[in-house]
Amino acid sequence: MNKYMLHIVVSVVCIVGPVLGLLYGLWDSNQPKVGPVGDGKPIYPTLPQWISIVAPIIAGLINLPFAIIRYRQNKKD
Repeated sequence: MNKYMLHIVVSVVCIVGPVLGLLYGLWDSNQPKVGPVGDGKPIYPTLPQWISIVAPIIAGLINLPFAIIRYRQNKKD
C-alpha cells in the first residue's frame, strides 16, 4: 500500500471511527444507571467531548477529497 492509499484509508477511519464512538456513547448514556452506579439520569456529552468527536470527522471529510485527487494524479503518472 502506497502513501496515497494510506491517506485515503486514514481519512475514512477519521470519519467512521468517531461516528461509531458517538453511537456507542449515546447508546451507553441512554442505559439506566441506577444503584451504586448512578441515579438513573442520562449523562449526555459535554461541549469539549462534542468537539473531540466532531473535529476528526470534519478533518476526515476535508482530507478525503484531497486524498482521492492525489491518488488519481499519482495513478496517471
